[in-house]
Amino acid sequence: MITSIILKGLDNNNFSFSAFYLRRAKRLLPALYSTLLFTTLLCLLVLTKQQWLEYLNQLIGSLTFTANMVLPAQTGYFESASDGKPLLHIWSLSLEEQYYFLLPITLYLLPKKYRLIGISLLTALSLYFCFSWVYSENQYAPFLWRIADSTKSEWAFYLLFTRAWELLAGSLCAWIMLYKPNLNTPKSFKLLALLVIGFSCFTSINNEHPSIESVIVVLSTMTILIGSKNWLPNYYVIHVVEKIGDWSYSIYLVHWPLFAFAYLSYVGDVPTGVNITLVFFSVFLGYMQFKYVETSFRIGKFKNLFSSWKVTLSATAIFLIIPITLANSSSNVEDAFSHIRRTNYGLGKACNNSFDEGGKLKSSCLLGKKPKIVVWGDSYAMHLVPGLIIKNNELAQITKSVCAPIIGIAPIKGKYDSVWASSCLQFNDNALNYIRNTPSITHAVLSSSLEAYVNFSDSEYLTKQSTIKANYDLLTLSFKNTILELIKLNIIPVVISPPPKAGFNIGECLERQHGRALLLRENCKINYLKYQQHQKLVNETLKEIEKVTNVIWLKDYLCDAKYCKVYTEGTFIYRDDGHLSIDGSVKSLGNLNIKELY
Repeated sequence: MITSIILKGLDNNNFSFSAFYLRRAKRLLPALYSTLLFTTLLCLLVLTKQQWLEYLNQLIGSLTFTANMVLPAQTGYFESASDGKPLLHIWSLSLEEQYYFLLPITLYLLPKKYRLIGISLLTALSLYFCFSWVYSENQYAPFLWRIADSTKSEWAFYLLFTRAWELLAGSLCAWIMLYKPNLNTPKSFKLLALLVIGFSCFTSINNEHPSIESVIVVLSTMTILIGSKNWLPNYYVIHVVEKIGDWSYSIYLVHWPLFAFAYLSYVGDVPTGVNITLVFFSVFLGYMQFKYVETSFRIGKFKNLFSSWKVTLSATAIFLIIPITLANSSSNVEDAFSHIRRTNYGLGKACNNSFDEGGKLKSSCLLGKKPKIVVWGDSYAMHLVPGLIIKNNELAQITKSVCAPIIGIAPIKGKYDSVWASSCLQFNDNALNYIRNTPSITHAVLSSSLEAYVNFSDSEYLTKQSTIKANYDLLTLSFKNTILELIKLNIIPVVISPPPKAGFNIGECLERQHGRALLLRENCKINYLKYQQHQKLVNETLKEIEKVTNVIWLKDYLCDAKYCKVYTEGTFIYRDDGHLSIDGSVKSLGNLNIKELY
């Protein structure tokens, strides 16, 4: 619809850039500002100090429609969970408004007879960049490293030039419907397209996104848009859906902050009943905002407030001043929990990927010139290091987040796509080569959460030959083969289990319990039976591995028959949902001497 308005205005020589942008502001800003105002007030009650500072950056990004550039810096492996970011969803609104800021200029500069060609070429170019970034072997994103330490495939999700093809597809439909009005899509094709879109909500073709799946959904949507609008049956339920569609912008705005607040207040373990209630509450609040904010500013008593640039820019400036001022003042306030919340990289942040581009172990990941112990694994190996180095002071750290110390397989799941999995396979090959070529090493400490590997229902493994469905037998076989390979090298392997966890953010729970932020959980204890249930597949895997090597179970250090310790003698043992804090690692493992034990 928006592209049609622009094209008609350009054809009639009466298109006004100023009027167009003011209409967009009048349509979007009142409901957006209303949502941001109430969300900010609730944030004062719900967020911790660190989350508040992150939120203020999200707020600035939302007000300036640059949220898609802010959020990548807050969505890394060690960053707070995306589910707890109240303005996470505004990235898509930001991207959309960037598009509609540039679209009128682009169409104005293109002569009328070249507009279809121009839109088509831009669509193809954007699609090319999208796929080339998602599947690039070199995941280093040029220039963008200054903003966030994200890969090309992660950036491809957020950036306009890699997502514009989806919006340009809508503009192509607008051109076709305007200049080829007799072109119609058969009703059967539309119904089939609708079924495809519905089916895509419940299944996935691959783990990369945006990718083939996105193309299928976009083509299906184009099929529905082109031609007659009156193709659906005249059922009551259709009219209800249409009515809810009128409220959809406000529902979109209000729904995510509600779910984020629930996620934060229950520290990740939200009761099902609460989630169901929030679905209906989101629709209700969306309707109320549509009726009393959107409608009032569009056709009601406030309809003239956003009709001039003076008022629009003044309102935006006022809203911007607030978070900028708060961010500056809040940054000077001491955060009592920042020391506890420090990311536990082990020997240092560089060891989040211990090898350089040439496959050589970074010097900062070595403690001593001739390491006798190598700590190998993912972030659950990293967090062991502060405690281990107390009694084991000649050590090499070989770690990469999510990548377990298992030769020959790597998981493909969610944002950890086939490109990432390939890098994990190479990382573990480099690890084994380093161990093989370092004669001083006598012991190898292996550790991983294994969570990405035991998700057998909807994930895959990349092997050196092909991609296959994740399964328990291959996981345990590959893990055992890695252990046996180390034994062949006369190295004593020791596996350390991940700490007990039960599906909620323990570190944040403790911070809320000892601080001022809202906590709706009764307590932060880990129930031993819930831990056993939550970690069932991981523990079963480690019990199988125990048949070929020694396994140190951290539950033996932290748990009794009913509960597992999360706090002791003034120390937060956990920093998040499962990683030990630096102090927690020292407290739990400081007396562990690997060479004396084995």
